Amino acid sequence: MPTMAMSTQSLLMHSECCITIRSRPKMNWLINIIILQVLLGQVFSDLLCLSSDKCSCKHHVYKDEIQVECGLSTVEANLMESIIKVECNSDKIHWEQHFDQINIRDLHYANCLLSDTGIHQTISTLGINKVQNMKLVSMRLNGSLENGYLSNLESVKTLDITLTKLILTNGSFEGTPNLTKLYLRHNYIEEIPNGVFKSLNLLEVLDLGDNKITKINSDLFYGIPLKGLNLDSNYLTTLNLNVQSLKHLDVANNRITSITVGNLSKLVDISLNKNVLVTMPDQTFKNTSIESIRFSYGSFTALPHRFLTNLDRLLYVYLRSLNIEKIPENMIWNSSNIIELSLASNRLNELPVMFFRDAGKMKMLDLSKNQIETIDHELLRPLIKLETLDLSNNLIVQINNYGLKYLRNLKYLNLERNKIINFGREALNVPKLTTLKLAYNKISSLISNYEFSLHYLEEIETIDLSNNFINCIDPGWLNLIKLNNINLAGNNFTILRIQDIQYINEIVRTNLNNNPLEVIDLSDLEVFARAQSPPNNFWNNRRINLSSDKFICDCRNYEFARFLHNQMPKVVYKYLQIEQKLICNDGLRTEFSNVNMESLTCDWDIFEDVDKTNCTECECTYRPHDKSALMNCSNRNLTLAPEIIISSRNINYTELNLRNNSITKLPNYEKLNIKKLNIGYNNLNTINITQLPKNLVELHMEHNNLTMISETNLNNTLPNINILTMNSNSWICDCDAKNTINFIHKYSSKIFDLANITCYQSTTLLYTLTVEEVCLERSNTATIIIASMFLAVFSLVLGLLWILYKNYKTKIKIWLYSHNITWPISEESLDQDKKYDAFISFSHKDEELVAKHLVPGLEGGNSPFKLCLHYRDWVVGDWIPAQIARSVDESRRTIIVLSQHFLDSVWGRTEFRTAYSSALNERRSRIIVILYGEMSTKDLDPELKAYLSMNTYIKWGDYWFWEKLRYALPHRPEMKKKTRTKIIVPDKLNPTLLT
Repeated sequence: MPTMAMSTQSLLMHSECCITIRSRPKMNWLINIIILQVLLGQVFSDLLCLSSDKCSCKHHVYKDEIQVECGLSTVEANLMESIIKVECNSDKIHWEQHFDQINIRDLHYANCLLSDTGIHQTISTLGINKVQNMKLVSMRLNGSLENGYLSNLESVKTLDITLTKLILTNGSFEGTPNLTKLYLRHNYIEEIPNGVFKSLNLLEVLDLGDNKITKINSDLFYGIPLKGLNLDSNYLTTLNLNVQSLKHLDVANNRITSITVGNLSKLVDISLNKNVLVTMPDQTFKNTSIESIRFSYGSFTALPHRFLTNLDRLLYVYLRSLNIEKIPENMIWNSSNIIELSLASNRLNELPVMFFRDAGKMKMLDLSKNQIETIDHELLRPLIKLETLDLSNNLIVQINNYGLKYLRNLKYLNLERNKIINFGREALNVPKLTTLKLAYNKISSLISNYEFSLHYLEEIETIDLSNNFINCIDPGWLNLIKLNNINLAGNNFTILRIQDIQYINEIVRTNLNNNPLEVIDLSDLEVFARAQSPPNNFWNNRRINLSSDKFICDCRNYEFARFLHNQMPKVVYKYLQIEQKLICNDGLRTEFSNVNMESLTCDWDIFEDVDKTNCTECECTYRPHDKSALMNCSNRNLTLAPEIIISSRNINYTELNLRNNSITKLPNYEKLNIKKLNIGYNNLNTINITQLPKNLVELHMEHNNLTMISETNLNNTLPNINILTMNSNSWICDCDAKNTINFIHKYSSKIFDLANITCYQSTTLLYTLTVEEVCLERSNTATIIIASMFLAVFSLVLGLLWILYKNYKTKIKIWLYSHNITWPISEESLDQDKKYDAFISFSHKDEELVAKHLVPGLEGGNSPFKLCLHYRDWVVGDWIPAQIARSVDESRRTIIVLSQHFLDSVWGRTEFRTAYSSALNERRSRIIVILYGEMSTKDLDPELKAYLSMNTYIKWGDYWFWEKLRYALPHRPEMKKKTRTKIIVPDKLNPTLLT
C-alpha cells in the first residue's frame, strides 16, 4: 500500500451512521480526534486518539482499533486490516470528505439507502478509493438496480448483495466490469434480464441462490467465463445452459423435472438434491468432465440405462433417498475411476451381479437403508480395493461363506440393523478389517461349524455387537490381539465369569450395559490377576462397563461385592476395572453397591462343598462373609428340636435358630460346632448347660418355662460365651436354685437382660440372691417356738431402739465413725491380703475431680487410704481387661465416679461389671458409687440401674460427702491420740440430679 497522508475534515451527520475503518495509512482527524501515521512497508507504530466537543474517540489497544462516536454514529478503525464498514440507520445522511483518498480492500454497507448518485459518489466524498471487495446488506433502493447505483466501481472484484429486494436491469452491473465474484443470495429476485451480465467479462463465480427465479435463459451466461454457478433454493422447473466454462453447478432445492447438461463440457460437479426429476436421458453426462454427482431426496425411480457409463473422470456418486427400486446393470460400466458410491436410503432388494464390473478402484460403498436380503460374493468380487462397506438397515439374514472373501482391503464394515442370525465359518475372512458393526441383529452365537466366526480378524480394533442375543464370550476372542473396544450392551448375558473376561485379550473397554446380568463370578480373579505379566512395564488393564436390573443380591455375587468394596489385593485392581450400576431384583431397586456384605447369603442347596449334610425341615443358608451355615427353624410348630444340624467341611460354624416353636427339650449338642443358638419363645422346662456346644458364643433362652439350670459343674462350661438372654422364665428361688444362682453370678457380665431376670411370680432379681439366702435349713419346731418367744420379748425391749436405729442408721454409723468409734468386727482380718484400700474407676474426662479433690482428700489427713489409680499404678503395655480385673481384685473397695462421661466409656462399664461380679462372688458390698453431674437413668446399663435402685450412693457436693465416703471405705483402728484433720473441698457443682 503506498504512503499516504490522510487529513480528516468535519463529518456532519444529521442522523445515525456507523463507519468502521480498518486501514494501515496515516490518519488525521480535522478536529484532532485521531492522528495515525503509517510509512510505506512498515507496520504503523503509533496511534493518537483525541476527542473533540462533538465526537469522542476510543482506542482499543488489544484489537488495534479506533472507535469514534459522533452522536449515535460510529467510526471504527483497525490498522491491522484494510476494511471499512458503514451501517446506516437513517435515510438523511449528508456525507462530506472524511479521508484523504485512501485505498482499502473491503467495504461493508448495512441498512443504508442508496442514493441516485450511487455508491461511488458516497465513498469518493468520504475519501475512499479502489475498493476491491464490497458487501451490501439490507440496502434500500428507490426502484430497480439501475446502472447509476454501481457506477464507477471498476476496482471492485467481489460484490455481495444480500437481504435486499432487487429488481435487475440490463445495466445493473455496467459500473463493475471487473467483477470476478458476484453473490446475489436472498434478494427476492424473480426475473433475470438476458443482458444483465453481458458486461461482466471476468465473472467466474455467480450465486443466485435462495431467490424466486422461475426461469433461466440458456444463453444468459454466453460469453462469460463462468466457472461456478449456484441456483439452489429457487423455483426452476427446467434447466438447459450453454456455458462452456462452467465447472460447478448447484441447482438443489428447486422444482426441476428435466435438465440438459450437454453444453457443459467442463462440468466437474453437480448437485441435484431435492428436485422432482423422474428420469434422465441415457448417458446424461457423456459430454461433460463430471467428477461428482449429488442427488438426494427425490423420486428418481427409473434410472436410465448407461446412466453413468463411460465417464472416466467420475469419482463420487451419491444417489440417496430417491426411492430407487432397481438399477441397470450397466449404470457405471466403463467408469472405472469411481472411488465413492452411495445408493443409501432407497428401496433396492438386490444389485445385478455384474454391476461392479469396472469398479476396481472403488474405496467406499454405501448400500445402507435398503431392502437387501443376501450378499453375493460374485457381486463384490471386483471391489478389491474397497475399504468401507455400509450395509446397515437392510434385511440380511445370513452372511454365507466367502460372501466377503474378495474384499481383501476392507477396513470398515457396517452390518447394523439387519436380521443376521449367524455367520458362515469363512464369512468374515477379511484380514484387514479394523471396525465391525453388527448391532441390532439376531445373533445368539459367534460359533460356526464349531469354530469362532471372527477368528480371521487379526487387525480388528472395534467390534459393536450391541442389542443382539449373545449370552457368552467364546475363547476365540483371545486371538483378537489388537481389539481395544467391544460393545456387547443389550444382549442376553446372565452370568459373567472371570474366565470369560480373560478371553478378551488386552481389552481397553468392554461395554456390557443393559444386559440381564444376574451373577458376576470373580472367585478366581486373584489367581488370574497374579498370573498376569505386565508387558513393557504396563499392566494389561481390562475395563468393563456393567448395568442390569436383574441382579441377584445373594452369596453368588459375594466375590464381586468384595471387589466393589476394595477388599481384594491391589494386584486385582491393576488387572481389572469395573464401572457398574447393578440393581437388585428385590422389587425395591436396591443398588448392589449399597448392600451389606454380611447379608449376602444363599440357599444351602446352592452351596457346593464336600461332606455337606442335607437340610430337610428348616430353611438353611450359607453366608460366605464368615463361612458360616445358618439353620433357621423358627416359627415351624416344632415340638422336637432337630438332632441333625447342617455342617460341611469348609464352614467355620453353624447358627441354629429354634425360636418361636413348642420345643420342650434340647438334644445333646455338646460336640456340634454351633456358635449361635436361639431357643427363645419355646416350652423348655429345664436345660443342661454341659450339653450345649462347647464353642457357643451366643445363647438366647428367654420366654420359656425354665425353672432351673440342671448341671452343677460350671468350671469348663461355655468358655467363649459373650451374649446370654434368660428373662421371662419360671425360675425358682429356693435351695434347688443353687445352680441357677451360681450360673447367673458367673456369667452376669455376659447376660444382656440381667436386670429383667426374676424369680417365678416375684419381682426379686436372681442376681441379688446368694446360695446361703435360699438354702437356710429349717429348724425343728421346738427350737422355733423357744426362739420365737425369746425374740418376742427381746423385740419388745428393742422395739423403740430399733425404730430409732432404722430411721437414723446411716447418720448414727457415720457419726460414730467420724468420732473414731469403730465397729466390733474389723475388716483387716478379711482383707489383710489386699494391696489397696480402694480402686477409683472414672472417665479420663473427670480426671480433674479425681486428681485435685478425691486423691488429696483420701490420701491425706490422719487416716490416709491407699488408692489404686490406673494412670499411676497400671503397667504400661499390659492388657487392659487383665489390669481392670487385677485392680479390682487387689482393692478392698471400688469407687465408681458415675458421670455422663463414665456412661459413655466402654472401659468404665467394663470396670463396673468386673467389680460387681467380684462383689456377687464374695457376697460382700465392695462398690462405692459417687454421683457426679447430671445424667438420665435411660443411659444406665441394666446392672448399674439395678444396683443404684437397691443401694445407697454418695453425691458430690453433699454436706457430709467426706464423712459418708470415709465411712463407706474399709474401717481400720485409728490412733486415738491423733487429731483428725477435716478436709474441706469446695462444692463447685450443683446437687446431682438423677432423672
